[in-house]
Amino acid sequence: MQFDIADPVRSRAKNAHELFILNLIAFHLLLAPAAIALGIGAWALLLTPLFSLPVLGYIFLRSRRAETRDPWFVMVHWKVAVQRAKLLLISYAVTAVILLVVFVLTQGAEGSMQEILFTVFTRVGVMPVVITVFVTFVLESSALNQAGQGEVPDRLVQRYPAPDDVQPVSVD
Repeated sequence: MQFDIADPVRSRAKNAHELFILNLIAFHLLLAPAAIALGIGAWALLLTPLFSLPVLGYIFLRSRRAETRDPWFVMVHWKVAVQRAKLLLISYAVTAVILLVVFVLTQGAEGSMQEILFTVFTRVGVMPVVITVFVTFVLESSALNQAGQGEVPDRLVQRYPAPDDVQPVSVD
């Protein structure tokens, strides 16, 4: 649903999505491959969540603060970013479970077989995060555009009704 929102408010609403996209680019699309290229080893898998989790935590906290301090339009867009952060956190959890199972299973193998199994299953195990990063990147890019256009997803308008001073734009 599109609303008549002033440009400064639209700009503030875009901040949530810009931060999320910056998180994806800096820590998932740049740091993770760099850590792999540097040969840090299996510990490189921990770097991305280690740096990304504080940003996601900030998004959650900022969303809570937006409920009381920001205009409705800004608050709703922080809520959109929180939904995407939850998707990323779920993918972290799924990957962590897979990697834990891989670690346990490879303990029974010996020598080079253990290394081969660990390498193969680790690459499979990180796929939930890789897929989620690309999906959330597309979703957040779309949300960034929506914030710039003064739009809010209909389901969020139902969950967080617009105040009386924010009127939808009639589409003829």
